[in-house]
Amino acid sequence: MNEICFSCGGAFAASPDGTTHAYMASSPGCWAAYTAVLAREYQDPALFDRCHRLTVDAYAVQHPGNADERRARQSFWIHGASLWMVLRLGRAHAEATAALKTLAQGEFPAPLPPVGFALQHAHVLAAPEAEHERQVRAWAEAALAGCAPAHAEFAALAGKAK
Repeated sequence: MNEICFSCGGAFAASPDGTTHAYMASSPGCWAAYTAVLAREYQDPALFDRCHRLTVDAYAVQHPGNADERRARQSFWIHGASLWMVLRLGRAHAEATAALKTLAQGEFPAPLPPVGFALQHAHVLAAPEAEHERQVRAWAEAALAGCAPAHAEFAALAGKAK
């Protein structure tokens, strides 16, 4: 039986253990599917290098969590800026990863409400492993597009990255 994640809107198999992330809000099935995507990447170092930055960033902006939680606010904004750096500014994954520490300084407002997400990580997981990289990039683009109200702030924050 599938359950719909209240954050990203994706349909995921129900997870019997109920585990979720500490501050990125999702259904348990959504979190279980995300960990399966991560496992695929961790098993292949080359795939990890090409995809992991986008995977983490896309999941974070689609699952912003409780706006009262500092880590949740920070996560949304810095991962959105990282997506902006890679997808809109053409920066390398390693450069975006290095910038996260700089970007994490300061206080962040509540995440802006998304306009909706055309893809979730369920699409990545359902794809053959040979399509993983292409699907991650499509998912990351959909995650960024779904956060259109925050694009100006993502761009400004990305501009501060050293």
